Amino acid sequence: MNYFIIFAVAFIIAYLITPNIRYLALKFYAIDKVNKRKIHNKIITKLGGLAIYFGFLGGLFCIVILDPVFLKSYYLILFGLLMSLTLVLILGIYDDLQGSSAVLKFIIQIVISLLIIKSGFYLSNISIPGVISIEFGIFSFPLTLLWIVGITNAVNLIDGLDGLAAGVIGIAASFIFIIALILKDSLVICVSLALAGACFAFLKYNFHPAKIFMGDTGSLFLGLIVACLGIYKPSLRLDNIYFIPVAIILLLPIVDTTLAVIRRILRKKNIFSGDASHIHHYLLRRKFNQAQVAVRLYLATFVLGCLSLFVAKFLY
Repeated sequence: MNYFIIFAVAFIIAYLITPNIRYLALKFYAIDKVNKRKIHNKIITKLGGLAIYFGFLGGLFCIVILDPVFLKSYYLILFGLLMSLTLVLILGIYDDLQGSSAVLKFIIQIVISLLIIKSGFYLSNISIPGVISIEFGIFSFPLTLLWIVGITNAVNLIDGLDGLAAGVIGIAASFIFIIALILKDSLVICVSLALAGACFAFLKYNFHPAKIFMGDTGSLFLGLIVACLGIYKPSLRLDNIYFIPVAIILLLPIVDTTLAVIRRILRKKNIFSGDASHIHHYLLRRKFNQAQVAVRLYLATFVLGCLSLFVAKFLY
């Protein structure tokens, strides 16, 4: 029942406040203008990530009220996580309102990543029981930075189509919830449920034809939180048990971003520069409409989620 309440509260809050966020975005002229790289052909408001953020917070606040022991057990981790997520949210708001350079965003993401690491989210090893165990040693720190910054920006890059990022991350969070249930991990259960509820509620306004975009406010927030879940170590566990399953679930944005970096290097372009050659752009050129592309990529994420469940069951 507590799990249902977390999801429901996150969903209801995000659902109810999104129209108000849309009004706020109009007031501050936070709009996504049309240009040659954009798919939409009309002005649409941004800042929708605020609705996801407040829905997420509402869901987590519920479990604190319902189960005070939860806060006592995880308050240090939660404080570091929420502080980092709030900072990246502020970065996204600034970018949506004023615009910021890719280099500046990258530097700030590095700083936020250091806070995440300090809070206990760290990629130290991966293992397959009975098969192989790899300790990263001195490479742990750079690999952790690469994972956090890479996943954060990977989710940011797939947010180029109505409903795509919210749907993909909502599905990913749902599978992470199931994996956490298998592992009996209370923190990840609650965080993933709150995230899924907020994402699915936002889809009501973000699916094609979108009435509001999440903007960098939302995509950076979503990217950072799933990155953190991928390198979280439950208490009494010495290995990064979520890393392999989460990496499988997020294979779509990971592959898309990797191809984008390789493509820009081969074309001798700045890797931070934008283009219209992402997976969703390719599918649109195959004459699918935005809704059809989004649904196909949702299905791909669902299949990857099923694969991650099989792997998690095999591994743990």
